[in-house]
Amino acid sequence: MKVLHVIPSIAPAQGGLRTGTLATCRAMLTAGITPEIACLDAAAEAGGIPVHCFSPGLRVLGASRAMRDWLLRRAGDYHAIIAHVVWLNPAHYAAQAAARAGVPLYLASRGMLDPDALAHHRLRKLIRWHLGARRLVRGSVLVFSSEADRQRSLSHPELSGARAVVVPNPVEPIEPHDQPGPPLIVCLNRLHPRKGVREWVAALRLLADEGFRFRAVHAGPVEDASYAAQVKAGAAGMVEFKGVVDHAAAREIMAAAQIVVHPAVGFENFGNVILEGMAAGRAVVASRRALVTPELEGAGVLLGVEPEPGQLADAMRRLLQDAEARRALGRQARAYAVEHFSPEAVGRCWREILQS
Repeated sequence: MKVLHVIPSIAPAQGGLRTGTLATCRAMLTAGITPEIACLDAAAEAGGIPVHCFSPGLRVLGASRAMRDWLLRRAGDYHAIIAHVVWLNPAHYAAQAAARAGVPLYLASRGMLDPDALAHHRLRKLIRWHLGARRLVRGSVLVFSSEADRQRSLSHPELSGARAVVVPNPVEPIEPHDQPGPPLIVCLNRLHPRKGVREWVAALRLLADEGFRFRAVHAGPVEDASYAAQVKAGAAGMVEFKGVVDHAAAREIMAAAQIVVHPAVGFENFGNVILEGMAAGRAVVASRRALVTPELEGAGVLLGVEPEPGQLADAMRRLLQDAEARRALGRQARAYAVEHFSPEAVGRCWREILQS
């Protein structure tokens, strides 16, 4: 069974697409599915996964006649095509080619069809919707990362009744290693107002004022310079800001943590950091703005909170006060992550869907 993933780019600059698509490809391999990638890169490498690269034309729309023509010729070679983009031309090329070849098309929207996302640049998206995105969506099977993500997106009137499946994002296990000294609390997120780092720092300040001892590390790029300056000023040396780190370094930070905090104040269609913390066997405090949080909170494998300093501080306080409870929560979280979100679990999910 061969599956083709169509994306704009797997270059490092497209971090979210690159990481998510490659992780999905590795998950498919565990289930005996052969993945390939078509992308708009002059040259790209994907860890042994075959990549078909095409030079783009008008970059802003992801136009490429070469990609379109190749897809029209080759779509019939695949059991299914999965497009990882909504608003750019590669998705429309994939839809045209899949329809002509009689091959099912799956549209992995990755939050792009969330009501919040649809409201952002609303006029621009409304124009593209009527120029072809509506036909694309209605001719595809939509792929959502959680049941909450599916329900929230399909609540939009334009998406009501759309065909959809739920496939979680795969997360590879991380081997934990404890370090001596005070407990390490980590937050891996962009320095942007939607990500809640300011609220996390304020919660840490409350705990420090109460006399709790801990170490705190933040890793992630600056996306709002003014906001980042405010956050760092509020931290006043209490937090080590590592800036941008690569995937391996981020996993190392997770492995060394005792508590992982995901304090997003804006809605997130999944929240990979939450699952990575669980996969490392760490106690996780997660904002309920991440759509996967209620499911995990209901399963008792993390502490879900509203993303404001008081609740964040309360959750971290509980974990700092009881090391055994903290370790027990981490063990439960790791077992749940392996069962539901490991590459093997996600690969089986994809195989069942593709064979149905």
